Amino acid sequence: MSRTEDDRTAHPKAPRQQDRAGRRQFLQQLGALAAAPALTSAAHAEGRVNPPAIFALEGGNYRYVPAGSVFCAGVLPDEGYEVVHAILRPRLPLAMGYAFIENYLKNLERPIQALCGMELQAPAQMTFDAFRAFNAPYVAQLDKWGLIGGRYSAVCRTNVVPAIDAPSEAVVHAFSYVAPAIGNSVTFCVSGTADIDQRGKVVAEGKTSAAAMKKKLEFVLGVIGNRLAEMELDWSSATHVDLYLAADIPGLWGSTILPAIGAAGASGVRLHHARPPIVGAEVELEARGLAQELVLRTG
Repeated sequence: MSRTEDDRTAHPKAPRQQDRAGRRQFLQQLGALAAAPALTSAAHAEGRVNPPAIFALEGGNYRYVPAGSVFCAGVLPDEGYEVVHAILRPRLPLAMGYAFIENYLKNLERPIQALCGMELQAPAQMTFDAFRAFNAPYVAQLDKWGLIGGRYSAVCRTNVVPAIDAPSEAVVHAFSYVAPAIGNSVTFCVSGTADIDQRGKVVAEGKTSAAAMKKKLEFVLGVIGNRLAEMELDWSSATHVDLYLAADIPGLWGSTILPAIGAAGASGVRLHHARPPIVGAEVELEARGLAQELVLRTG
């Protein structure tokens, strides 16, 4: 079932010149953060050491596959609950977005621990050091909300940079939460994954040829497939597949993407003209199983 809450008008777009200035300021602020001492919260002070396959989040009515302090690999709701996806229109700066989510869940009589997914957009791609600085206050916010279990985030995350109409500052684009189920559908969410391998190397870095894009797509499709398998699911459980890229992929829909996702392709693939947040990365992919997707007017 799909519902839309759409009863107010969106804010007008900021002038392009103001957006460029905002992006420069964003990167300058990240440079200052990267030079500052590292965040020392116990929630992410330690690395991953053979965690259990799945954790339960007390109060959130869901279980998650741990991955690190910034994001979990995937979320499964408890019996009698479902994952709901909510898109913000217009998108909101981080602080305003966090407040909106808190108030929205409060009005639903759901705890903030019901939050299980965050989708952010940034003004520009970043170096790994700048991205770590960008993530530090985000992890602190999750910690404040009680969404860090031990040293692992309980929240899925996707973070991209729009190739057109990028925001002048980091914004919340969408979020997911767990609520009492309206039916018996299988629902879940997984974190988006970029074309960056476990060594921190961009797959086929610096290349956007058809052969290079095929390698990138095969990599992200494999990662999402593995995350589904960790939750004892497969692509047939996905109702929404979102692909983020700006480079052309001639011929790769039929040869690479659709064969990999199988039955999930029957619902289509949403294509976003955007890139991952790391300099040089070109492809990001995410998948969800949903019974409800909402569009929430924020202004």
